[in-house]
Amino acid sequence: MSVAQVVRVFALTGILSIGGGRAAFFYEALVVRRRWMRVDEFLQDFTLAQLLPGATFANLSITLGHRLAGVAGALGGLAAVVVPGGVVLVVLAALYVTRGLTPEVTTLMRGMSASVVGLIAVTTLRMARPALPGARAIAIAAATFTAVGPLRLNTPAVIVVMTAIGLWLNRPEPARDLKARPGPQGGPGPQGGPGPQGGPGPQGGPSQ
Repeated sequence: MSVAQVVRVFALTGILSIGGGRAAFFYEALVVRRRWMRVDEFLQDFTLAQLLPGATFANLSITLGHRLAGVAGALGGLAAVVVPGGVVLVVLAALYVTRGLTPEVTTLMRGMSASVVGLIAVTTLRMARPALPGARAIAIAAATFTAVGPLRLNTPAVIVVMTAIGLWLNRPEPARDLKARPGPQGGPGPQGGPGPQGGPGPQGGPSQ
């Protein structure tokens, strides 16, 4: 994977993902359409981007770019997402200052927001199956949703607690000790063969 390809796709994604939901746009561009990575790889990078401090879209650009093209891909991917978005933001801000938010623009933004919500919902459903492989993962997801949503608990605290619980529940199992171990030679012990009296004695031959 070349850095130029990463920069081109990331720049296009950054321009088209107006209104938020860049993770959904990245998923559609990298996993569904181009198949540059697997779903589990995208989920790993997306999880890391969520846990790291800072803007999620910037962290995601770095993690995905590094996976695809190393350090150069990480730096190029970040610049490709931030610079076009910043230019579009400046242009829209200038238009807003000069002309204001007209009813036509308001209607357009509402339509774009609805489409972004739909895309995020579809992407979430696509990632749910590989991200929730068992009952433990489903329980953690449900508990996180309940804590952040209906209960409105502190989001960073919930993430820290649920991450610790998830790591503990998915910890590697210790190796089980063998009940019986073979002897050093792999054969029977010192008493396994015939004793010293097992053969004929010294008088076993014909008498003189």
